[in-house]
Amino acid sequence: MAQIFVSHSKEDRDLVNFFSRVFAITKVRAVLEEFEKILTCEITSAKVIQDIENSNAVFVILSKNVQGIPHTTNWVVWETGVAKNKDIWIFEPYSQFSKISVVIPYLRHYVIFDINNSCFRYIRRIVESYDDSHILPTVLLTSIAGIEIGTALTKDKVSGAVLGGIEGAVVGLAISDRPKERPIGLEVTCASCHSTYNVHIPKGMNIFRCPVCNSYLEKKI
Repeated sequence: MAQIFVSHSKEDRDLVNFFSRVFAITKVRAVLEEFEKILTCEITSAKVIQDIENSNAVFVILSKNVQGIPHTTNWVVWETGVAKNKDIWIFEPYSQFSKISVVIPYLRHYVIFDINNSCFRYIRRIVESYDDSHILPTVLLTSIAGIEIGTALTKDKVSGAVLGGIEGAVVGLAISDRPKERPIGLEVTCASCHSTYNVHIPKGMNIFRCPVCNSYLEKKI
């Protein structure tokens, strides 16, 4: 089962609940760890690293609460460093625009969202694009089809079945490796720090901050 690691502040109950409701109607599991559990020995940094490594992507819910608590800020930045080779999505609440200045060195997507139905559907599309539950069934079906074709086309039934099965599995992987349509946003390169990533911002919003260097950028129409 695919999973996404969700980095957040435990104080953001409304935001976390919003994302939890999105995950609840998908086949992708949300993994949420909290810094406070480390202090009580409920989890360890090694466990967090393992959770991130086993995840298909990392979501960061970046808020005033993350910024306002130094150890939470440090922890979130550390988690993105661990995940630097994965898809990192930064999510900032629209209502807190211009009130957040935390910088994240590594990311691939920057999303400004609101708690509404439109953003719910948009984030659901992002989450579902990491759903890999269809891969195994597709591979099995095409492997079976490959065995039948291989057996029919060769005189040697055993080698034909093996060859057909291998070819079918390869075709199956090629078919099933196509992710569901993932929102790509708009690719931008910051004029200040030269970082390149994709931004997803509400229609009509032309000014946004660079989450890498905190410069303010203007979307070109």
